Amino acid sequence: MFRIVVLLSMLVSSTASAAETDGFRNFIWGSEKTLFLENEQTKVEGQMGAVPGVEAFRLRGDDLNFGGIKADGITYSFFKGKLTAVSIDFRGFDNFEKLMAYCRKTFGPYTGSVTMKQEHYSSFDSPKTGVMLLYQLSMANSSYGRLYLYSKEFLQ
Repeated sequence: MFRIVVLLSMLVSSTASAAETDGFRNFIWGSEKTLFLENEQTKVEGQMGAVPGVEAFRLRGDDLNFGGIKADGITYSFFKGKLTAVSIDFRGFDNFEKLMAYCRKTFGPYTGSVTMKQEHYSSFDSPKTGVMLLYQLSMANSSYGRLYLYSKEFLQ
């Protein structure tokens, strides 16, 4: 039964038109790292694991307000010098609910959703941007989440 529910939730298709999102804030997907590095930033080690050609940065003084929450951090990832992904870290179920509402409003209904081993994943879709919202359900006060936005062009 569980597998059927998972499969059905993964097959839900978006009936609303997804927003034409092409990047994050002032940076479009594929922006050169040199443009990004004009801002003060801190390099983040191990953000994407040991993936050759990937570098990640956080902007110093970056506006952490996004989607109705104040994030714990926003990390910009570059593959071979081009912006390919942004991850927004947060804590708390209230923030998860706000980001879920933001994603539904911006991208339409989720295109896939599954809860396994105390983790919830929801995916959303737009023509140029893929979206994955992760939330660990372990403890209400210290639960961790991440909204991951990525360029679909670089997956091809």
